[in-house]
Amino acid sequence: MINPNHLNEHSPDTGNSTQPGTYFICGLLATTILMVDLHIPLGVASGVPYIVVILFSLKSPEKRFTLIAAVLCTVFVGIGYIGSPPAPDHVPFYQVLANRSLAIFAIWTTAILTLIQRDKTHALHEERLKSLLTAREIEIEKEKLKTLKATMRTVQDITGNFLNSMQLIQLEIDRNKTLSPETVNKLDELIQDTAVRINKLGNLEEIREKRMAGDLTGIDYEQPTRKI
Repeated sequence: MINPNHLNEHSPDTGNSTQPGTYFICGLLATTILMVDLHIPLGVASGVPYIVVILFSLKSPEKRFTLIAAVLCTVFVGIGYIGSPPAPDHVPFYQVLANRSLAIFAIWTTAILTLIQRDKTHALHEERLKSLLTAREIEIEKEKLKTLKATMRTVQDITGNFLNSMQLIQLEIDRNKTLSPETVNKLDELIQDTAVRINKLGNLEEIREKRMAGDLTGIDYEQPTRKI
């Protein structure tokens, strides 16, 4: 049987809050990249590695965490621009600005695209889950209908045997205009036996099928009683 809870465990969003470990690792990565950036002269695209922080932030189920990480990395790119050693003389100023702009562009492009992709993946997962649940519901309904049909065939079999025996008794009444004591005893046994069979069918704790006449499926109500 499909367990929806089990499926949800493999959902892209497995919780409602960000784990402390995600905070720690993202902070550590961002700080490490900033420290490296502060020791590299301007003109080198040292802000691009912040993409790693954005990608790791996707472990959080909260969209805002990824957006906050993108904002933080953007601020760190600015701090790196202010605090890094000056660019060599041969590196023009526009190249410094271009590298920093490229880093910020890469950070936000990665954040937006990955969030969109995660939303699509989550939506596909939800659709798959709904499809599986719908298929399971259909399967359950088919099993219920199958069991109902088998139960009705079994009831028909029990009542059919009873009616056949009653017809024999009716023939005896028509022939003799009365019932012998032996026939009365048989009638009483027949009624009791039919009642016992129906009670067994109604008190089953486990459904087991059996083959009936005409290769039809019925319910096996003659199951041994469980000992307590």
